[in-house]
Amino acid sequence: MVATEEMLFEWDAWKTRARALGITEELAELGKKVMRDAYMQRWPEAVLSDCGWDDDGFGMLALARAKPAEARRDWELLYARHHRRPACPVEASQHRSNKAMVRAAASMLARTRKPEESRP
Repeated sequence: MVATEEMLFEWDAWKTRARALGITEELAELGKKVMRDAYMQRWPEAVLSDCGWDDDGFGMLALARAKPAEARRDWELLYARHHRRPACPVEASQHRSNKAMVRAAASMLARTRKPEESRP
C-alpha cells in the first residue's frame, strides 16, 4: 500500500458514491454517519438493513436520490433512536470502580508535617 493512500471504510465509499450521484453534502454526511455508527456502535440487527449493511448502501442511495426529505427524516429517526445508547453495565461498573480507586488512593496519602512538628 502506498503511504499517500487513505484507508476508506464502507461509509466513506458510500458518501463518495452519494456525492457523485448528486446527493447534497449534508445528506450524504448524515447517511455516512448512520452507516458508520450502526456498525461501530453495534446497533440492533433489525435496523442494519435500513443503514445500508445488507445491500452495500444502494437502498440508502436510491432513497436519498428519489426522496431526500424522507431519507433525512428516516435517518434522523434512526440516529435519534440508536445513537449513543446508554453505556453497557460493564463500562458503568468500571467507571464506578475507578472512582472508588481514586477515593482510596486519596485517603492513603501521607500527611506532611509542618516544620514546627518535625522532630530534631
